[in-house]
Amino acid sequence: MAIAMLVAGLDAAEPTVGPEAAERLSQLGISRISLLADSSGIGVVLEGWAFDPAHIDEAVRAMFPDGSAGVRILREVELVAVAAAPSERRT
Repeated sequence: MAIAMLVAGLDAAEPTVGPEAAERLSQLGISRISLLADSSGIGVVLEGWAFDPAHIDEAVRAMFPDGSAGVRILREVELVAVAAAPSERRT
């Protein structure tokens, strides 16, 4: 699964998550979108098994059609799965 995060500062346009954006993103292989926010801006996490991060610029234009100035792209460096260790049996 490929993952990317778009980080939009306060000076960036608002992200769009309507039907048109969803259709464009699904055509790029993105199957899940998460929006995160705090007082310094908005983060958009894009995920998908068929998502090719080489097309991230198209995804940015789909999410920020009013302009992507001020949007940073964080690319996946490593994906680590975490699982609980089995507990020791007591006798």
